[in-house]
Amino acid sequence: MISEKVRLWLIRLYPHAWRERYAAEFDILLEQCLRSPLDVVDVFLGAVDAHLQVLNGENVSWRIMNMLNKLRTTLLIVFAAYIGFIIAGFSLVGLADDSPMIPLMKTDPLLKASWMTIQIGAAVALLAVVIGGLPLAGTVIRRALTTDRRNRSLLLVPVFSFLALVLYVGFVLLVWTGRIQIAGVVPVVSPGYFPPGNRLLMMGVMLVFILGAIASTLAVWKVVSRTDTGQETFRIGSRALSVKIYSFAFVPAVIAAFSMLVILVATLTWGWLSFSAFPQVFTGNFGPWLTSTQAWYFGILTLMGLCVLSAFFGLARGLSARKSM
Repeated sequence: MISEKVRLWLIRLYPHAWRERYAAEFDILLEQCLRSPLDVVDVFLGAVDAHLQVLNGENVSWRIMNMLNKLRTTLLIVFAAYIGFIIAGFSLVGLADDSPMIPLMKTDPLLKASWMTIQIGAAVALLAVVIGGLPLAGTVIRRALTTDRRNRSLLLVPVFSFLALVLYVGFVLLVWTGRIQIAGVVPVVSPGYFPPGNRLLMMGVMLVFILGAIASTLAVWKVVSRTDTGQETFRIGSRALSVKIYSFAFVPAVIAAFSMLVILVATLTWGWLSFSAFPQVFTGNFGPWLTSTQAWYFGILTLMGLCVLSAFFGLARGLSARKSM
């Protein structure tokens, strides 16, 4: 049983207008239902959503505790976890490309199988996110172009983030081909030597990618938090198709979460097989910019693990909501 002090603290997390109207009955609900730390996190997420409503200029109501909102937040948690997983995945690819593992994977069947599992899992997760998000993306874009103009600028954030990454990568390619010369940066890097200028240039690529991913995730989160709809109708040719967009996206979210779990296990397997084959790799500096292999690998595993835990927490939170809809 969660103490009364914790319940009062949780209630104070909500906006003032909401507390004035619902504090008493919400306290009774918490006394009956608050049983574990996961329940505390669930209530905290409800408070975040309530403040988002205030920022969006919406009337704060008991809606923040209903099943539709709970399922919506579940999908946003899985989506955010997936974006974090992408960052970890690209870091893993960079780590493998700079190591002797790529040639070894062509001859070692187990190492090749673990890497292939990572690739297949990544493809399945991407496909699940795209399929699950299509109805919601269509709804958001349609509303932004017609009625809800507030979301237009937010929808441009992922576009500009992608363009910034493309422009920066294009700039790096021009430097590598020698068309642009920068003091302290060499077009060709010799083995065991990575000049500070080249390191800064490559760190810029990662920084632009990570900042763009974070900005895009926050923008999508805010746009979706404004999308209060349980069902939308889409026209495909002459036919009208009604879709419960949040319920529809739940199954792809489950597939994406389990795909991330499979990738995490495959990454652990790949690391163990790599260490067994070449122990010197993990004690050397085969990470990006000739940094510690161990630091990068365990950092990647940590990020992947946190993303998987977040995704499954979101699924557990939304499972009861989906059953109730």
